[in-house]
Order: sequence, then C-alpha cells, then structure tokens
Amino acid sequence: MQKFKFKLDGLLKVREFKEKRLKVELGEILTQIQNVKDDIKRLNENIVETYEAQETFLADPTSGDMVKFFPRFIKTKKADIQNKENLLYALQKKFDQKQVELGTARGEVKVIENLKEKKSTEHKKKVEKKFQENIDELVQIRRLLKETKS
Repeated sequence: MQKFKFKLDGLLKVREFKEKRLKVELGEILTQIQNVKDDIKRLNENIVETYEAQETFLADPTSGDMVKFFPRFIKTKKADIQNKENLLYALQKKFDQKQVELGTARGEVKVIENLKEKKSTEHKKKVEKKFQENIDELVQIRRLLKETKS
C-alpha cells in the first residue's frame, strides 16, 4: 500500500511559517507598546518629581536662571510624552494591522489543513476499499478451489 502524500505540503509549510512569523512580529510589537507605555509612565513620574523639587527649591532664595530651568524641563518632558503617545498610537495601528494579517494567514492555513484532511480521508477510503477488494478476491478464489476439489 502506498503512503499518503499531500501535494500541497510545501505550500502548507510556507503558510504555517508565515503565520508563525506574524505571531513573532505581534509579540515584538506588544513588547514595544509596553516599553512605550512604561516610558510615558516614567516621564509623568519625572514631571511630578520635578514639581516637588521645584517647590522645595523655591522655598529657599534662588537665582532667576534656576527658576527658569523647571518650566523648560517640564515642557521638554511633556513634549517627550507627546512624542511617545504618537509612537504608541502608531504601534497600536501597526498591531491592529498585523492582527488582521494573522487572521488571514490563519484562515489560509486552516483551508489547506482542511483540504489535507479531506484528501487523507479519501486516500484511506481508497486503500481500505482496495484492501477489501483483495480480501473478497481471495475468498472467491478459495471458494472456487474448494468447489473444484470436491
């Protein structure tokens, strides 16, 4: 009996590889998103710390240049936060796009897997039918041999 060989195995492997690659890319994007969120959180904490430092610093007599430092520093941090939020938005859009691509890739893999299963079942039925025909033929030959001996 010949073994089942699916003609589209190569294509199935390519599609499965594409699906795995997309999963890896999604993981990387999620890591980037989390890193950006952590950066935004850290920048916000820096702003709060700066306000607290400004209050304690201004309690003592200080020079005008030092007083100007705090608003500039806070403005820079807020600009950094805005940039990080823009990056976060872009990463989330990219994540959504990759999720759609992954859904499509999963669908393509599933179609080929279903086709493979169908062809495998057909092959098994053919093999079983051929096997049963051989058994029936042997039974008939045996019956004919018994009849000729009698």
